[in-house]
Amino acid sequence: MVRAGAELPRYTVRRSTRAKHARLTVTADGAAVVVLPQRAPLSSAAILVERHAAWLRRHMARADARRDRLDTRPPLGEGRTLLVNGIPHRVHLIADGQLTRGSVRRMLDTDQDGICGRLEVRHPLTLAPVPILDRWLREEARGVLTERVESMAPVVGVRPASISVRDQQTRWGSASKAGSLSFSWRLVLAPPFVLDAVVVHELAHLRHANHGAAFWALARSHAPRTDEARRWLRTNRSELRSALD
Repeated sequence: MVRAGAELPRYTVRRSTRAKHARLTVTADGAAVVVLPQRAPLSSAAILVERHAAWLRRHMARADARRDRLDTRPPLGEGRTLLVNGIPHRVHLIADGQLTRGSVRRMLDTDQDGICGRLEVRHPLTLAPVPILDRWLREEARGVLTERVESMAPVVGVRPASISVRDQQTRWGSASKAGSLSFSWRLVLAPPFVLDAVVVHELAHLRHANHGAAFWALARSHAPRTDEARRWLRTNRSELRSALD
């Protein structure tokens, strides 16, 4: 049910059998949701919203701004630029009736702002170009992440058992007790200092399987911009998740 007071932001109430306390969240679409335990009175939702109304409006405004940025992006292949390992690349989609399989050609150049790139995605008329670009970006991410892990692991003092690159929906990276590391391929679309911070974060978990003081001290000593990287990912997660939409 949707509730709204005279001066309160609109919000939806959801009951949860797993919730022990009432909590307030803002979805990626900018919708406010109050999660209540099954037996909590409905009035506690309004109390929670009223208490945190300023916080709620601020985060809803940020979500609206993110949605506006996504809505105003040029379509893929019509001017959209992707940051790939720190270098902006203009994407060009080229349909070719003589092709039987797709390919991606990368070209680098320089302009007044530094190095820039061009990605030419060639595809048959019968194949969509986005999956072709998706596969190429995953392979690029695999190479970049593998290189960064191999470079940083000795510095952190650990030896990962394996590295995998996936399209994780809830985490940017993870580390198992067995020493396996997993990363989202979309990190290659983030600035290099952000990718490095996630790599160091997961390497540090091989020494500290928690988020205690020793873990954060280790992570920040090898990735000094860790806090900045975490803020960047929170602010830009929607752009990364929908980069090829």
